[in-house]
Amino acid sequence: MANALPASELSNSLTDQRDEFYRDIQSQNVEALWNARSAIVQTEPSVQSVPFIWKWREMRPRILRAGDLVTAQEAERRVLMLINPAFESRTLRTVGCIYAGIQMVLPGEVAGSHRHTPSAQRFVIEGEGAYTTVNGERTIMSKGDYVTTPKMAWHDHGSASDKPVMWLDGLDIPFVNILDANFFEDFGEESQPVTKRADDSQYRWSRNLRPTWEAVDGENTPLLNYRWTKSRDALHHLREDVGSPYDGILMEYTNPSSGGSTIPTMSAFLQLLRKGEHTKAHRHTSSTVYHVAEGAGYSIIGGQHFPWEEGDTFVVPSWVTHEHASEGGEAVLFSYSDRPVLQAFGLLREAAVAQQ
Repeated sequence: MANALPASELSNSLTDQRDEFYRDIQSQNVEALWNARSAIVQTEPSVQSVPFIWKWREMRPRILRAGDLVTAQEAERRVLMLINPAFESRTLRTVGCIYAGIQMVLPGEVAGSHRHTPSAQRFVIEGEGAYTTVNGERTIMSKGDYVTTPKMAWHDHGSASDKPVMWLDGLDIPFVNILDANFFEDFGEESQPVTKRADDSQYRWSRNLRPTWEAVDGENTPLLNYRWTKSRDALHHLREDVGSPYDGILMEYTNPSSGGSTIPTMSAFLQLLRKGEHTKAHRHTSSTVYHVAEGAGYSIIGGQHFPWEEGDTFVVPSWVTHEHASEGGEAVLFSYSDRPVLQAFGLLREAAVAQQ
């Protein structure tokens, strides 16, 4: 594709004619491809999202204050959205094609039942005794649990705890909105009926067994709650392995019926950085939200130093160089990314980066 000649090399007459032509085609909502060449022909991605961190010591008092000011019924979901500074406040984008928010339910509250096309997942930050009900199955959530909510699944939340319970919400809202495929529906009542035994899916799908008489969805995980105690134990059991030079001991939450990601558009991980471990730098075209489940350390993202501690949430955009290190002991990071979307279309690319 040839570049357009600089205006200095054109005659005034031709320049005027071209300007008139461009105004004419713009009146028809048409643009000249050759004038947009720089946005089309790129040697590497032009990434909109920027690295950023939300400190839990700053977020926690604000979500608690929201509980003083807004009821769960008024808000539908009492959530503080984590919006990337590169975007306007209501774009619902945290990084890449994924969204994150901090949700809280107070003692005795119920966040009413609804469903929508964006898929969702939760990672409990603080508290015990809240529940989520998904398509008739209820699970009690504890700190560190990873809970899934497939697209168009009825779900509501509530709490029998005597203290606030807070969790990180992760949804694929930006991706669904790009495709103009976002639908929402209220259940019609505050809570859906509980039609299954508590933690029913734990017995059906998490014991390396499956009921032979049930059809398997395959697309979404049938397992509602991935318990922190079991997940953390598995992570630490592999602590003596070499692991990944770029991620330490990194384990993916998987769909037991397919072995793939828990949700078709988002993959979730648990990661152990052993004492004194400093990973090598790399980058990939998937965008990632990280949450510090335990410990403290720092990440170098795009050349910026981001110290973090338990409860903090930070983001690594697509194709931005990053490396992680623990400090003062071990650290465990929960993360989720839009990796499955990139994989599905053959757009996932990874590369090691020489450390300075």
